[in-house]
Amino acid sequence: MRLPALILLALVALVPAARGQDVPRVALRVGTHPDLGRLVFDWPSRIGYGVEEQDGRVVIRFAAPGQLDLAAARRPPRNVLAVERDGDAVAIRIAPGARPRHFRLGNRIVLDIRDPAAAAEPAPPARPAAAARSPTQPAPPPAVPVASPAPDPLPASPAPPPATAPTALAPAAAAQPAARTQPAAALRDAATGASALRLLPGGTGLVLDAGPEAGLAMFRRGEWVHIVVDRVLVADPTLVRGHAVFAGLESQPAGEGTVFRLPLPAPSHLIARRDGEAWVLEARRDAPPIDATVLRAVPEAGPPARLLLLGGSPGGTVAMADPATGETLLVGTLRRPGPGIATVRRLPDFDLLPSMLGAVLLARSDRLGLRVVTEDRFAVQAGAGESLMLGALPGQEPPPAALAMSRLLDLPTSATPVLLERLRNVLTTLNAAAPLARGPSRRDAAETLLALGMPQEAQAMAAIAFQEDPQAREDARLLLAHGVAALLSGRPGDARAIMDARLPPRDEVALWRALLALSRGEDAAAALRVSAPLVLIYPEALRARALPLVAEALAQGGEATAAAALLAQAGDVAGLDLARAMVMEAAGRDAAATEAYAALVAGRDRRRRAIAQRRLAELRLAAGSIDQAGAAEALEQSLFAWRGGPEELALRRRIAALRLEALQGQQAHALLEETARLFPDAAAALRPALQNAFAVALETAPPLVAATMFDAQPDMLPGGARGEAAVLMLAERLAGLDLPDRAAALLRRAVDASEDAPARAAIGARLAVMRLAERDAAGTIAALDASESTSLDAPIVTQRALLRARALARRGARTEAEDMLATLGPAGSAARAELRAEAQDWRGAAAAMADHLDAILPQAPAPLGQDHRVALARHAAYLALAGDDAGLAALRAAQGPRMEGGALAEAFGVLTANPVRAIADLPRLQRELGLMRVMPARLEALRAGVQVAR
Repeated sequence: MRLPALILLALVALVPAARGQDVPRVALRVGTHPDLGRLVFDWPSRIGYGVEEQDGRVVIRFAAPGQLDLAAARRPPRNVLAVERDGDAVAIRIAPGARPRHFRLGNRIVLDIRDPAAAAEPAPPARPAAAARSPTQPAPPPAVPVASPAPDPLPASPAPPPATAPTALAPAAAAQPAARTQPAAALRDAATGASALRLLPGGTGLVLDAGPEAGLAMFRRGEWVHIVVDRVLVADPTLVRGHAVFAGLESQPAGEGTVFRLPLPAPSHLIARRDGEAWVLEARRDAPPIDATVLRAVPEAGPPARLLLLGGSPGGTVAMADPATGETLLVGTLRRPGPGIATVRRLPDFDLLPSMLGAVLLARSDRLGLRVVTEDRFAVQAGAGESLMLGALPGQEPPPAALAMSRLLDLPTSATPVLLERLRNVLTTLNAAAPLARGPSRRDAAETLLALGMPQEAQAMAAIAFQEDPQAREDARLLLAHGVAALLSGRPGDARAIMDARLPPRDEVALWRALLALSRGEDAAAALRVSAPLVLIYPEALRARALPLVAEALAQGGEATAAAALLAQAGDVAGLDLARAMVMEAAGRDAAATEAYAALVAGRDRRRRAIAQRRLAELRLAAGSIDQAGAAEALEQSLFAWRGGPEELALRRRIAALRLEALQGQQAHALLEETARLFPDAAAALRPALQNAFAVALETAPPLVAATMFDAQPDMLPGGARGEAAVLMLAERLAGLDLPDRAAALLRRAVDASEDAPARAAIGARLAVMRLAERDAAGTIAALDASESTSLDAPIVTQRALLRARALARRGARTEAEDMLATLGPAGSAARAELRAEAQDWRGAAAAMADHLDAILPQAPAPLGQDHRVALARHAAYLALAGDDAGLAALRAAQGPRMEGGALAEAFGVLTANPVRAIADLPRLQRELGLMRVMPARLEALRAGVQVAR
């Protein structure tokens, strides 16, 4: 809540300028530095000014009236004796011998009063370290080795700032406010006038003839490589114009040194080497130019406490303004090629920034100093014997591979107060710019908001830029900033800009494209593995948001090794508990993962709690501590904890699958129906699972409930054998409840609803069987006609023909039925036998059954199956009823031995036994009479084709 409030205050501060108040309030801020005192007039908008220097007195006049608040001058800074009002001007009395120097920094007008010794010596051999400023103070100006620049002329009205003012290394002379930097090709030493710059033969490198003791440092800030020389050199733009690499070289004085900057996008870089007394710079595209040995940061407890930077051959120190934020950079140069700083180190008073050569400190305290203490070390220490606040150096630094990755966004890495000050300055510039020239300022504001961990505000800022200026959509940085902000805000649908073809092929673009793909449910973990370390060098607030997403995506996408390495490099960053639990689970440490998930379930973060609930349920299901139904219940509890996106859709499908495994078809069907309504785009993909759940519900729900479900949604019946089996099972269950009419109605609706020909034919045949059992011949034929089809398999064709023949016979069309069965060949013999038996044509029935037996009986001595035994018993019955003793004798001789000892053996023996002829046959007759008592039931069983046991 504190950051939005501070930003709101910054926005409110812009209102007076926007409304054009006549007399703005101007605050004076003062600061004391080791070699100068500083006065800063903080105007709300850019105005002109002029400076008059008299003996011991400096008068500064402003081009517009203002309410000057000089309360801070009650305790004047170094070299300032008094600060007084002189009408509309301000008069400053300075110490004897002190020299003033003035410059502009944005809307601020800065006046430095330098020590007499520092003002008199243009280029002393020993270079004192400049002190850092506090986050609320302006950046230190570049020191000018000669007379101070001429003041701004006093215009009649305040001069508006340029629409798109580039960020410079340091402010230029007040008389030339628009000229921030100078292209430099030829350099001349300020003292001798000799040429200090030349090209190598062939133009392969740049030579700086700065002297044998001149130190050099190099570091990158965004798309620029900065070269710092601890000698004062003057630019003369004549020699390298048009050079392929060095044509964009710019120079600026900085204290007792000179700063050059060269546009050189990563991964290109410069390497420096010595050639006699000169430095030679060459551009390369290979591995990053970090020396194998880096400047080692070693805390020294003291007292006073300080930090030593060991390694290399220190030359001097140069203070300069940070081109990205305007803060103070303290640069330590090396007199010989050597190490740099590989990774960012953040301490309470300063940041150690990555460098190619030498040391670079981003100062956050006025009491900070960088000194050369011995031939092989620098010391970072506080002034006046105070101890430096070292804190704890990070135990795990970002890997060098992350520092070498190509970037697109220019995200400032500073403390929150500094970022808020940067945001205020950007918003001030934005307010003063023309409407169609605000794109760059809005882009800078969006990047700063991202660095502050405020993606919603950053997305809104980028969206306004797109609305105001059509050219803003051509800005690759702004496009990526908008997409990243939308993704981190939980709006992946608005993050389409990340996939824009206008974005250059950078590692940073690949990182966010992989995260966007993962948010859509796509598999991009392998692509994310390569660029994931880049998150470790992001600003703290942005890293806290992005790092958990990256680590969790790697662990969940099968890249547990990469996730574990990333977590080890991240150290004690908050919010990584879920990713660590995922890595434990992937490593097979189920007990530890279960405990970690349980702790997250009890936590307060909704998203992590929901994910932990789901993974905990899956772990317990795999361990067997809960069944499928229990796992489904546990997952449903997390369903509404975190809604939306492909994660919820996948979770709902998983719960439905567990319900089906637990034979809870009705619950699974209801859940999938709700899912199809909530995710209409996925309704088509959900239909197969929904139909399967419908079939399981028909089989497992109470019969009447299942029948009601079918009546309400007959179109949900799946096609093919699956739907056929579900309907037939439900019909059997209804028939078992003595509801044949309800079962028949169900089957009729299933026939009408089914579009699958084989399933329609099978369901129609089952309906015909039910109608035939009810002696409804007309209903049987109607059921067969309604489900008729030409593309059926032979078994179903035969079954339907038999049913139709029986129905025809029942209606009295026996001849037509016989003809139909004759077309079936042996497959219709059994049915013909049954029809003839119903007409008491026993000889015809026996003959038809003999044809059936010839087709189905296996060759002896193969054993007989149940169907074979039933058919033989029926044949024997037909022969007995026909009085064909010869046929019975032949049947007994041929099949009697095979029928012994099995089912229906006694019935077959009775039917085929010889007639009773003597008293000796009476015991056999008594047994046969006992058997004949149950024979009618046995014969009826034979008619139905099923053996009945009593």
